[in-house]
Amino acid sequence: MISRLVEILQPLSIRADQLGSMALVDGFQWADLEELAANLDEVHVPRGSRMTVQGRLDNRFWLIVDGEALVSADARPLRVAGHGDPVGLSGVMYGVRSPETSIALVPVRALTAGPHQFQELIAMDSLRRRLTTLAGDHLRHRRPWTQRSGRDR
Repeated sequence: MISRLVEILQPLSIRADQLGSMALVDGFQWADLEELAANLDEVHVPRGSRMTVQGRLDNRFWLIVDGEALVSADARPLRVAGHGDPVGLSGVMYGVRSPETSIALVPVRALTAGPHQFQELIAMDSLRRRLTTLAGDHLRHRRPWTQRSGRDR
C-alpha cells in the first residue's frame, strides 16, 4: 500500500532523474528515461527481506536506487548490489528459476518491473541489448554486475 502511494505521489520526472544516474542507462536521452520510468514502480524493501530466492521463479526485475543487497548463490556471496545495480534480471528476462538469492542488507529503495512492465522496458532496443548482454554473461559465468562493467559495454 505504501509503495503504491509513493508511486502516485512521485512525479515521473523524479524517477527518470534517478535512472539518469545509473550506468545501465548511461547515454540515454531524457525522453527515453521518462519512458523507462513510466514502466517502473518504486518500492521500499525492509532490511533482511529477500528480493530474489535462488531456485524460485521470480517475476520481478529490480534496480536499486538506495541501499545495498547481498547477492549469493549456493550459499556463497557473489557481490553486494548497490545504486544502479539490477537484481533478478536473469529470471525475468528468460523465465528461468533465479540463479541467486538477494537479501537487503539495509533498507533498500528500488525501482521494479513485473513481467508486463518488463516487456515494455525491453521493447526499447538499446535497453534490451544491454540487459540481454548482462543476463547472458551472468548466467554463463555467474559474473557479478558492477557499475564499471556496465560502462564498459
